[in-house]
Amino acid sequence: MSDDLGYTGDLDTTIPTDHRHRATRVVAATATDAADCALLLDMLGLTPESGLTHNEHRAA
Repeated sequence: MSDDLGYTGDLDTTIPTDHRHRATRVVAATATDAADCALLLDMLGLTPESGLTHNEHRAA
């Protein structure tokens, strides 16, 4: 059964790691404070760890 747009199956909603990383960094850079950042990240389904680079993951 298809919907009004003709989609018949599940859509791939996987977000590439580099997009998650960049989105997290943009939110962190533009948020007004830590609480705003946390709220925005949560709304987008992101975590602060999404913004870490591979090297930052190792150091943590």
